[in-house]
Amino acid sequence: MGVSTAKVLVISTFLIIGMVLAGVLMQPKTSMDAWNVKEGDFPANASPEERLTFLLRYAILAPSSYNTQPWNFNISGTEIDIFADKSGWLQVADPDYRELYLSLGCCLENLRVSADHFGYNCSVAYFPGPKDLVARVVLQPGASPTLDPRLFSAIPSRLTNRNLYEGRAIKDADLITLQSFGLDKDIRTSLVTDSTTKKKFLDLIVRADQIQYSDANFKSELGHWLSQGSMGPTGVQAKIDQMNVVFLDNGPEQIRMDSELINSTPYLGFISSNGNDSKSQVLAGETLERLWLAATALGVSLHPMSQALEVQETKNELDKLLPIEAGSTQHVQQTFRLGYAGPVKEHTPRRPLEDVLIKE
Repeated sequence: MGVSTAKVLVISTFLIIGMVLAGVLMQPKTSMDAWNVKEGDFPANASPEERLTFLLRYAILAPSSYNTQPWNFNISGTEIDIFADKSGWLQVADPDYRELYLSLGCCLENLRVSADHFGYNCSVAYFPGPKDLVARVVLQPGASPTLDPRLFSAIPSRLTNRNLYEGRAIKDADLITLQSFGLDKDIRTSLVTDSTTKKKFLDLIVRADQIQYSDANFKSELGHWLSQGSMGPTGVQAKIDQMNVVFLDNGPEQIRMDSELINSTPYLGFISSNGNDSKSQVLAGETLERLWLAATALGVSLHPMSQALEVQETKNELDKLLPIEAGSTQHVQQTFRLGYAGPVKEHTPRRPLEDVLIKE
């Protein structure tokens, strides 16, 4: 005897409700509390470990791809080890770990800036040996701050602004300031305004969107991270967003939105490196975050756009987009929009600091 349509509908409804509720209950613990860090709460009279732990409250405010926050920390004496948390690796969108290491570079930069502000001399050893150890940071107290204090103040204020940008130009003095930021001679930051480059970049973004949104594995991965509540909406809305991405054809709408965003943008930014290894990607992440903090301090908005770097076909073309000197090489590590835009309402949530500290 067949099952009636009504019974199928009821069973399907209960299955969907069960899946949504299970997904909501299994969402990782995140909150907005991390953004409430206060400079005046620095425990100046506490133990060295407690003071270094406080610095990490600024490090975890760094941006990361899909807000995966792929970092863990270990504190020992005057050292902080930053480890890659591979559970935050995007296997489809980031097969070469580029975005994971960029995210870790942003985290390292926040640590550098906050350490400088609180009077620490900071030295970094990249990939010193143990598995997944990306950086060992040695911090010695008693130093005088050397960085622009506005960088530190910008850490809790930094936001990703995905709104349409205004057409007005950034002040010349501010542009010079932004273009001056560079932490390594092998990392280059380029801000471009010409319509030809913008059109070529848009074409690459459109192609990348078409490829990604026709890939079920990409949609599944994106849906998973949406369901975790790490990219904005939480609870039931996060599960609805997941199902929308996985089961509907969002490619045309994404292309329309990205086209509007790029066409409204007065400046496109490119961070590139001579090498294309993991250290180069960490350094590119540090450069991105330093520039982002400076932009925040100047009232300028920034929005990373990585689609064309996540698809090998378009990534190869992107490396050829900017002029380079004869005999040199160039690997684009990050692209972004830059300009003035309306305000963003809120930050994205963060994992509690205690969840990313390695307990020995």
